[in-house]
Amino acid sequence: MGLGSVRIRVVTSRDEIPGLEAEEKAVHLAFRPSDRDLFSLVKTCPEIELLQLPASSYEGLSKFIKMYLTSSGIHLIKGDVSGHWHDLNNYFVIPAYVLEKINELKVQGRTEEEIIGEIINIRKISPDMILHLLHSSFLPSGPERPRMNKV
Repeated sequence: MGLGSVRIRVVTSRDEIPGLEAEEKAVHLAFRPSDRDLFSLVKTCPEIELLQLPASSYEGLSKFIKMYLTSSGIHLIKGDVSGHWHDLNNYFVIPAYVLEKINELKVQGRTEEEIIGEIINIRKISPDMILHLLHSSFLPSGPERPRMNKV
């Protein structure tokens, strides 16, 4: 059984936050969120585990909100959803073959830098996202494979 894909909900406007599904586990905010937007996101999506922001938005976050997100169990990363067209699909999908390649390189004992370099050549994914996938439950940690339909 192969690895499943990872779906990241792309939100382009604060007006979309109240309409998100409560079960969303990974979200990319394609706009500069206020603290109020982030509190609203956590309230609307209590199961969120991953929040991705463009670098400019990430750098503009206060220390308080970063600590709040971390203490809420949300992994905050910076990056973009390159090539994603929101008007065609609300989700940015990281295909299973990318996860399989990350796992293959991990099993080979490659360094994080080598893995990031190879994956970026395959698919435009932020280095922070690759590191998150490398160290997350999306990859098997031993002989058994975890459930992959979390996101």
